[in-house]
Amino acid sequence: MTPLIALSGISKSFGPVQVLTGIDLVIEPGQVVGLLGENGAGKSTLMNVVSGRHRPDGGRMELDGAAFAPGSVAQGIASGIRFVHQELSLAPSLSVAENLFLGNYLSRRSGFVDRKAMRSRARTLLEAVGLGDVDPGLAVSHLRAGEQQLVEIAKAMVTRPRLLILDEPTSSLTPAEAGRLFALVRDLARAGTSVIFITHRIEEALANCDRIVVLRDGRLVSDQSARETSRDELIRHMVGREALFAYRGGGRPGAGAQPRARIQGLTDGTHLAPISLDVAPGEVVGLFGLLGSGRTEFLETLYGFRPHKGGSVEIDGTPIVLGSVAAAVAAGITLVPEGRKTRGIFPTHSVRRNISASSLARLSPMGFVRAGQEREETDRLSSDLGIRMHSAQQAITTLSGGNQQKAIFARAMEAKPRLLLLDEPTHGVDVGAKADIYDIIHQLAREGLSLIVASSELTEILAIADRCLVMSAGEQVAILDRDEMSEETILRHAFTRHA
Repeated sequence: MTPLIALSGISKSFGPVQVLTGIDLVIEPGQVVGLLGENGAGKSTLMNVVSGRHRPDGGRMELDGAAFAPGSVAQGIASGIRFVHQELSLAPSLSVAENLFLGNYLSRRSGFVDRKAMRSRARTLLEAVGLGDVDPGLAVSHLRAGEQQLVEIAKAMVTRPRLLILDEPTSSLTPAEAGRLFALVRDLARAGTSVIFITHRIEEALANCDRIVVLRDGRLVSDQSARETSRDELIRHMVGREALFAYRGGGRPGAGAQPRARIQGLTDGTHLAPISLDVAPGEVVGLFGLLGSGRTEFLETLYGFRPHKGGSVEIDGTPIVLGSVAAAVAAGITLVPEGRKTRGIFPTHSVRRNISASSLARLSPMGFVRAGQEREETDRLSSDLGIRMHSAQQAITTLSGGNQQKAIFARAMEAKPRLLLLDEPTHGVDVGAKADIYDIIHQLAREGLSLIVASSELTEILAIADRCLVMSAGEQVAILDRDEMSEETILRHAFTRHA
């Protein structure tokens, strides 16, 4: 049988970063393939090459045995390849039917849109993905996240794809919705459509895929029949490398001493089961879990950004008022949020004002900012954290990603914290900036600051954490001391609630 897609020696880099190296992969018609790997392994980049979003730097692709080099996503779609990304591309104010046929509306001979035909076809597509009870005329904004995910998949079915690529398709689905999705996949496979699942959920891949492919550091390290491999073997393939940075902590500092932070039964009532944790002065606690594990929700609830439904928090023995960011900051808790571009920087302001933003009330006792004090404090922090810039007055958007992240660190430090919360602190920065941020974390811990660091990178957890709190599907499933921590052990716990 001629393969549907054949890749040979595919390589791709972005600037100096080599993302894919020499990938060889064959996808047969009607085959369901699971694509696994840690964050940053190259999974999405490889599928973006296949779908036409990125052009490879080297190698060759074939479609039905003929050379294939799509120059755009539109060319990929025209060739029968659809990539359903984890980030939804739906228009919330349009109806379900309008979203399904957006850019490809059905029309009558007169040229007018045939809404009756669109609604009829939409019902068929919705039934196929298990949404037969959804009105095609309903605005997408009225649907739950899982229902919107299924509408996105139905949208990809409009053009009857030959290869359907799904990126974490079950991350927001209920078990019943996921079951209907896998039933659809089996029907598509029987009809000759090939499907590639990008997923962290090993059990789903084992149960629903014909083959499972593992990428690690941009290289294909495993390509096996699902029947001939196991969960443990796949985990070993995913994490089989040395940590990029050496751990320089001292185990668990202050064991037996009065904790800096005492968290008892903290929950938001929806995403989080009650979580309890003590953090010692000078200790770095790593927070690890798969997508949807509740890492961010835990930090935001602790910071007061998300309403709490139960539990208590003490800082140095003093209870704090939960559900209030102002109370958390006053008690000495600060947060460096995930996503510096969307939730971190103030893009229209200078580096200096980005650093001082959290302390303007202190710097403005009479209603006017004390410019000299602001300059002195922000310049000292910029120097201590090694922020590379021409001037503190330049726009923060002119800095590199790593230096923007350091500026957000400086803002948190300007608030004089006792407990610092970091959510994906090195996301999207280069290796040099990552090493600098690790140095900052180690130095802050040596100075007695307590830190909780959420990261999706196991190597990062091992490089910085004295202990590790592992979460799975909103639950606290393990607290591991330093001598218990390994990539395989942490990942095994992270999959606890995903069986």
